Amino acid sequence: MFLREKKSKNSKLPVLQLVENIRQGDKVSQRLIVSLGTHLPVSKEIRKQVSRAVKQRLLGQTSFFDDPQVTVIVDRIIKKIQTDGKWDSVRKQVQAFKQETKDAPQTAEVFVDDVQHGYDRALGPLFIGHTFWNRLGFPDILAKRGFSDAQIKTAEISVLNRLIAQDSEHAIPSWIKTAAVEDLIIDKAEDYGDDRFHSISDRLFKHQKKIEEALYERENDLFHLNNAMCLYDLTNTYFEGSCPSNPKAQFNKNQKEKRTDCRQIVIALVLDQQGFIRRHHVFNGKMTDVKSLAHILKILKKDFQGTELPTLIMDRGVVSDANIELLKSYGVKYIVATRSGEEKHFTDDFLNSDFKVLKNNKNNKVEIFLKREGAETFLLCKSTLRKAKEQSMRNQAEERLDKDIAKLAKLIKTGRRVDPFAVERSIGRIKQRHSAVAHYYEIAYIPFSFEYRVHRDAVIPKRLLNSLLKLKEKADQYKISSVKLKADLEKLSQKYPRGYGKIRITIREAFFSGEPIDEKREQLQALDGNYLLKTNREDLSDCDIWNMYVMLTRVESAFRTLKTDLKLRPNFHQKEPRVEGHVFIGILAYHLLHSIEHTLRTNGCSRGRGPFLWTASTSWATIKRVVSNHTYSSIILPTTSGTVIHLRKPGIPEAIHEEIYRKLMINTKDLPVKKIYA
Repeated sequence: MFLREKKSKNSKLPVLQLVENIRQGDKVSQRLIVSLGTHLPVSKEIRKQVSRAVKQRLLGQTSFFDDPQVTVIVDRIIKKIQTDGKWDSVRKQVQAFKQETKDAPQTAEVFVDDVQHGYDRALGPLFIGHTFWNRLGFPDILAKRGFSDAQIKTAEISVLNRLIAQDSEHAIPSWIKTAAVEDLIIDKAEDYGDDRFHSISDRLFKHQKKIEEALYERENDLFHLNNAMCLYDLTNTYFEGSCPSNPKAQFNKNQKEKRTDCRQIVIALVLDQQGFIRRHHVFNGKMTDVKSLAHILKILKKDFQGTELPTLIMDRGVVSDANIELLKSYGVKYIVATRSGEEKHFTDDFLNSDFKVLKNNKNNKVEIFLKREGAETFLLCKSTLRKAKEQSMRNQAEERLDKDIAKLAKLIKTGRRVDPFAVERSIGRIKQRHSAVAHYYEIAYIPFSFEYRVHRDAVIPKRLLNSLLKLKEKADQYKISSVKLKADLEKLSQKYPRGYGKIRITIREAFFSGEPIDEKREQLQALDGNYLLKTNREDLSDCDIWNMYVMLTRVESAFRTLKTDLKLRPNFHQKEPRVEGHVFIGILAYHLLHSIEHTLRTNGCSRGRGPFLWTASTSWATIKRVVSNHTYSSIILPTTSGTVIHLRKPGIPEAIHEEIYRKLMINTKDLPVKKIYA
């Protein structure tokens, strides 16, 4: 079987044909199997490989290591053969192949029109998750903790559901009936009610520490991880409900999701430099980043007993003078971002030093300057991307402040805010609300005043004088606005026109203004995009320090994955063990997810390479979507003998599926096939 070109009468381009050699007596001739038209892109270099792959596919063989480009072309040729091809020779080849390999398959004549197909169950994402569950050694890890086979399967279903569908424990039994769980993991879905999944959550949480230790050891062996550095950061997740029986669920005004109406817990993650979770811990909702470090250091000291602790990389939220001293007392090397107060000591260096360009592309330019002071090394950094972000944040903050200033000015002008004490309180609240920018604004207020003078020789009606005296008392006590005062004076001028004209009245309007001090603002704007890193390691270059610090984006990515892809929030549980069990199942699902993505990156899936669109991303969300249409199906074959054959088998993986499975080192030939005669 081979590919050839034939000139066409209707086109200048040659027609590509798939043909085979057949022997008739002493002569050998070519028989056309299918005409492939003029537009199938098969270069001469790969035609031999393509024709060989087509022949293997027709004979029922699947090559697991074909080039992805070849696989795509073969898929198109097979579909063309199915619709327009001549199958007689193919059938003979299949029969010859079966005879040569002495294969004795069961055969049957079927009623083609009565063949049925159905009971499809999603296989692709579950198959990948199931493979990595076994690859990471979960069954052995749980068995050593005393889990029975049934409990191990329940735990697997719970974790895989979090990886794929993120249902509640109550909804998992329904999900089992839509995925190929009965084909890969269990025998009967009816045996798995929601009570199993609630209880397995409790049991997993009970053995959390040992499971986490063993799992990281397995990942370390499997992926050859580097333990020289650890990344540390915290996030929070909120609850739906009051959680009265959970002491860790607390309100916190610094809620990162701005759900201050909900109680929360704080989750700390320690990751290695490849992004694998080494440890996690759940704190109460009021725990601050600064106070959490002492507990994590105790855990790390126990993990690295007898060996040097890794370099700890942290963001500025965890940094304080006390924590720096704590790190030194443990002998820990650190790379941290400093707080803004410490950055101010380096203002002259930021403005006048000779910075080195570390990174320069269309999206961002990063400049760095190294400065050593005593036992610590400081790295001054400038980023155009960060500068644009901070300027945007500053502009938005100023707009909000200007809006509140204008609102207060309107209240003062219209006489709805008269009392200077009330105005000062409003100014204080505005400054507190917009503290990021209010410190370089000058907000001034002078209340209105009312004075009148009467010439000693003037004859003024007594009632007019009494009315003016009362208005003066009200104005001095700020019980009347200038607007109302002017209206009352207008009435008095109409009522006592002669006497009123002999009185000299002075009204000084309230003065209120709120404007930025340009000099201060310009000084701060000049520092936008700057940040300061410091470390007690002396063996690192300026580039090393910066590259290590930006690894913290992996922690942020882990938090984002947990909260979005694995639905860590909101948490609908109420009891403390169930809450922490919910978090731990999310952590276990993250181990699977990150192992999948890490394997893809390791095996060459990178942005912009490969013939498929999915290779632009190695994210689990993309992979899950791409393989979701690979399913398990039932095929019902009614035979002429009266027997009905029920086949339960996986569908033929498309080229894109095979490429993903190949990159993940997964063999689809291991999938079970069930055959029932009825």
